[in-house]
Amino acid sequence: MSRSIRSGVLAFVLAAGVLVLAGCTGLPFSAPTLTHEVVLRVPAGKADTVARQLGHRLDVAGITERSIGTDGDRVAVRYTPPKTGGAEVEVREDLFQAPGEFAIRPVTAVGEDAAGSGDCTQAAERCTAMTEEQEVLRLGPVGVGDKDLDTVKAVDVQNQWGVQVDFTESGADAFAALSGKAACEEDPALKRMAILLDGKLLTAPSVQLECGQSLSTSVQISGGFDRTKAEQYAALMGAPLPDGVQIVSSKP
Repeated sequence: MSRSIRSGVLAFVLAAGVLVLAGCTGLPFSAPTLTHEVVLRVPAGKADTVARQLGHRLDVAGITERSIGTDGDRVAVRYTPPKTGGAEVEVREDLFQAPGEFAIRPVTAVGEDAAGSGDCTQAAERCTAMTEEQEVLRLGPVGVGDKDLDTVKAVDVQNQWGVQVDFTESGADAFAALSGKAACEEDPALKRMAILLDGKLLTAPSVQLECGQSLSTSVQISGGFDRTKAEQYAALMGAPLPDGVQIVSSKP
């Protein structure tokens, strides 16, 4: 139910750099100074789209003090990094220019039998990737892509930060098919799926299911993330950018 504001409540008006309280003297007021700036070159006709998606990314990454403007094929972002424990959070350049291309692929071979192209962007039919343990994986075609994502958010589960991905209805079907196939692999080394962001391997978890079972609606991605990394990964996945966005200048 809406409620009208009656007399006895101070009215706040922001004008000409002064915070005016009705019935009170004016107090000096200035907007927070934004300490960082990134200027991007974007594909023709995409400036408004990029600005809107960057707004979503900055929201998810917790960067609330910011402004975003467009001028032709340029997008300028001015912001102040958030702080944790009194120290500024490091804001990765990827947040402003990486496409945010999400993919889940099946693992089809491991080790010496896994030779192949190292290009694991979505355009690649098959590719190879290496884990942090220097394990080489051959990966099959993309089974779940960024168009299959519904919501993405950073989550803290038992003091471990990660990223929760919820799928659309069609995405849930695709994930069920991919995980169900992995569950029925006879070779334990192939009961795995590779999760990638912009062609880079984030993790390749084993599928702990019996043949005939599958996963469907969501997946949680972890890998020693702190809160900042989890939030920035979630920001990239949840608001993809068109190819061709490039940083042309940044400061400081």
